[in-house]
Amino acid sequence: MTPHPPPPAGRSTAARPAAAMPRRGWMAGAAAAGLGALCPSPPVLAAPRPLPSVRDVPRRWRIGYAESMPYGNYAATLAAILGELERMGWTGALTGMPYRPGQTDTAALWSWLAAHAGSPVLDFVADAHTTNLTAEGAAALTERLRDGRGIDLMIVMGTVAGVALATDAHRVPVLAFSCTNPIAAGIVASETDTGRDHVWAHLDPRRFQRQLAIFHKTFRFRRLGIAYDDSPTGRAIASLPDIEAMAERIGFELVRRHVRAPIDHLDQYRYEVDLTAAWEALSREAEAVYITYGRWPLDRFSSLVRPILRRRIPTFSQLGPEEVERGALMSIARADMAGIGHFGAATLARVMAGEPLRHLPQVYFDTPSIAWNAATAAAIGYRIPFPALLAADSLHGVL
Repeated sequence: MTPHPPPPAGRSTAARPAAAMPRRGWMAGAAAAGLGALCPSPPVLAAPRPLPSVRDVPRRWRIGYAESMPYGNYAATLAAILGELERMGWTGALTGMPYRPGQTDTAALWSWLAAHAGSPVLDFVADAHTTNLTAEGAAALTERLRDGRGIDLMIVMGTVAGVALATDAHRVPVLAFSCTNPIAAGIVASETDTGRDHVWAHLDPRRFQRQLAIFHKTFRFRRLGIAYDDSPTGRAIASLPDIEAMAERIGFELVRRHVRAPIDHLDQYRYEVDLTAAWEALSREAEAVYITYGRWPLDRFSSLVRPILRRRIPTFSQLGPEEVERGALMSIARADMAGIGHFGAATLARVMAGEPLRHLPQVYFDTPSIAWNAATAAAIGYRIPFPALLAADSLHGVL
């Protein structure tokens, strides 16, 4: 799809935000949103040593998988790692693997792997897939790991699952991906030392600082609204330390609302009602809203975000293009998953070849680009500058 800038939007007679920003300020800030200035290319980090081959692995490894919930980024990351393992010769041909970009389900994918992966060293254990990890499920899985019942390594997706399995209650290696802030969450200790011999996490330590720098340079807001679960895990999932650090560094005020995360699926309705009320309040008090990670299904996002859009408030999704597609104004997009796939597969290979997990590289990030929703921009009365459209990797809301 070739992006085209939306026509200038006229002012609506709908309700306006309590603290509206002048259009001139929006345009001046957005002109700085070109990726050359805001998203400089990261340095290329050389591998510490050549990658091991399958011949360097002395035994078969039984692999398990756990995720916080079904989520597109988890499935995409898993598929990218598997694709790289195939390319490296660590699995057989994965032709027919049931994955399509955007899918959230990993259960069918895992079942297919258990039957068809054809690896000389990897066994994807059919009954070792867990999604929607609860406290009870985590306890049962930890007990299985502690007792050595058929799992030699866990691939873990998401902060909730990472926190649950990054424990000394077992000694099975855990590789955690797609966690918001693994250091703040206590999954690992630092960028250079995981803190445990059997736990590792992918880190992009300045990801959310980059997001907020882009958002602020685009809109120059003075009051930024955020809603999050005010618990240790909730603050870590939202990466609150990064948000607070950027607020102090750049000089904007945080307008906060607390929304308790759902206990289970029966508590989901209460959670969404509370979230809607929080976002409604933020849309009255803030000049922009940073939508932190939450526990809503993606298919509910368009309805949930409506109160903010009605007041013509700019929104930035911490999650990414999935929410931009459904109504958030903008986010950072990853052009493809190949880089994280290689990084994850290389880490898996090194662990299986006997390299100490604790000091393997954890930091990886690639060059980001911006995702925009043109329909949302028009609805809030904002015209995306043409240079920003040219720099965008994904553009949604265009007929």
